[in-house]
Amino acid sequence: MIIKLIKKQKGHEVIKEFTNNYGNKENLLKLYKETENPLYLVDLDNWETFKDNPDEILESMEIKIANKLILTDIELKILDLIKNEHPKSIRELARFLDKDIRIIHPKIKELEKQGLIELKDGVKNSKVPYLNYDKIEIAI
Repeated sequence: MIIKLIKKQKGHEVIKEFTNNYGNKENLLKLYKETENPLYLVDLDNWETFKDNPDEILESMEIKIANKLILTDIELKILDLIKNEHPKSIRELARFLDKDIRIIHPKIKELEKQGLIELKDGVKNSKVPYLNYDKIEIAI
């Protein structure tokens, strides 16, 4: 199964992400010269473009390959709630779904393992489920 994770960002968001990742354009240029990695060159080009066009939208895609992916109604509801309700923890997500956390937690871990969601550190050792994509396409 091929999973396409699609994200749309405005130019100013892309610049902010580049700044977080590389510090500044000079550091990115140095990385490119040291490694000759063409992805750094693409980032340099995008940095220049979006510096002058901060409201332009960039659509990026990440492709994942999954040998076995099971998305039942509950997993789809979980993805939808994470994207639209932004739960502050897995426990809160379980409450949104009116399900026991022991049922939801393994499903969250599997979605994380498949790369569909991320878990970030929250308050008091909690994990915050996060979906960083605007669209998920699955090709069978």
